[in-house]
Order: sequence, then structure tokens, then C-alpha cells
Amino acid sequence: MTPRKRLIIFTTLFCITIVIFSSSMILGKHLSLEAKVQATTINKSTYRIHKTKLMNIEVKGNSLNTFFQTKSAARVIYLTFDDGPTEYTEEILKILHTHQIKSTFFMLNENMIKRPEIVENVVADGHAIGCHGVTHRVSNFYKTMTSPREEMDTCAKTLESVSGKSSKIVRVPFGSFPNLTSAQKIELDKADYVMWDWNVDSNDWKIDNPKTITQSVLTQVQKLLKKDKVPVILFHDKEITAKVLPQIIEELKDLGYEFLPINENDIPVQFQIHS
Repeated sequence: MTPRKRLIIFTTLFCITIVIFSSSMILGKHLSLEAKVQATTINKSTYRIHKTKLMNIEVKGNSLNTFFQTKSAARVIYLTFDDGPTEYTEEILKILHTHQIKSTFFMLNENMIKRPEIVENVVADGHAIGCHGVTHRVSNFYKTMTSPREEMDTCAKTLESVSGKSSKIVRVPFGSFPNLTSAQKIELDKADYVMWDWNVDSNDWKIDNPKTITQSVLTQVQKLLKKDKVPVILFHDKEITAKVLPQIIEELKDLGYEFLPINENDIPVQFQIHS
């Protein structure tokens, strides 16, 4: 092969190599650019998708947070009514229904037997029910170590028979202090009763002046509010109670309270039991 032919072949191969190399570079850049464009498009698309989802989560999250903050920050209050049902219980139920709030009724055995239809109405309206005993006499109810439990057992059976609903929440007559002993409390605990006292006394059982009762209740509630404590108000199924209840409810609503019925799992308010 002559030197001239060798030069031509070498030059041709060199040019082909240059062309192939250049094409590869151009193709690589194109592919790289296309990949970047695709990646950018995907990222932007994904970002939009994620952003939409995140925005939805944020909205829902804020709603949930607001909900839970409202619930956790809400001022919970319990209205409780003793000694019913009486001839005034229906009027009290109407007031509670008008204001769309729930409460708790601690009922006496004989009164449930006398007015079973009212017991049924209390349950139908979504209120909590509990037992208040049988005799409502200190000398009888607190007579022996087991007498409080025995009275609550009798009351609970009547309550379930009349209403079709069982309940373990109880309130002993006149409150647990100073009559209920620790031994009697243990007996109640063994039977899984959850005993509730109160920290606001409406005094509707001894005061017949609506203004005095209302002011007394609100003053006691304000004191508990400053201590960040949940008020448990003691009322009775009485005529005077039906008179003062609407204004008291409105005042408590203005303070931001949420009215709840007592649940068996709630931590009860109890007086200090003596030995």
C-alpha cells in the first residue's frame, strides 16, 4: 500500500471517529437535557401534587387542631340533679332540651318506681343517669359497712328494670363527707360503683330566692374557673331549680362552658373520705 493510500485511509478513519464522537456528545447532551426537562416536569408536577395534598392536610390539620384545641381548651361543666324523678323533672328536661345540653340525674329508688315514664324520658333525651340510693336517710344509708353498697345495688336494679339501661355512677345521700367511711367506700369500689360528689352547691334545697341561688352558683363557678377546675354543680329536681336554671345556663354559656353528662370513665369529684 502506498503512502498516499495510507494517508487517505487514516484521514477517513479519523474523520469518522470525530463524527461518531461528536454525535455521541450531542446525543448525550440531548438525552441529558431531555432527562432534566422530564425530571423538572415530573418534579414540578409532583410538587404541585404534593403541594395540593399538603395544602389539604394543612387545611384538615388546622381544622382538626382547631377542633381538638376547642375540645381540650373548652371549659367543661357538669350539671347534676338529685332526688328525682319528681313532678318538676319534666320541666327541667324541657329547659335542657331548649338549650341543647346534656346533664346527669342521680335518682332515688322509690321515685323511679313512682315515675318510670320520666326515667325513660331522661334516658331518651340522652342524659346520664345514676343512683342516689333507697332511703335517703343518714341513719339507714350509713348504718353498716355494707349498707351503702346494698342500697345502691337495689337502686341499680330498679334503674335498669325501669330504663333498660345499667349505670355504675352513684351519689351517696348528702355527699360522702362526713358520713361515708373508708370501709364503706371500699365496698362501693368493689362493686365497681363510681361515686360522685360536687364542688358547686346551688343550695336550691334550702334557699327559695332565685337571685340568691343564681349569684351563689356563678360565684362558686368563677372561683373554680380561676383554679382551672371543672365545676360539678349540685341541683335538685325542685320547682325553684326550674326557675333559676335558664338564666344560670345562659350565664355559663357566656363563660364558654360546654355541658357534658357524666361518663363512667370520667375522673370523679369526691370529698375527702374519713376513716
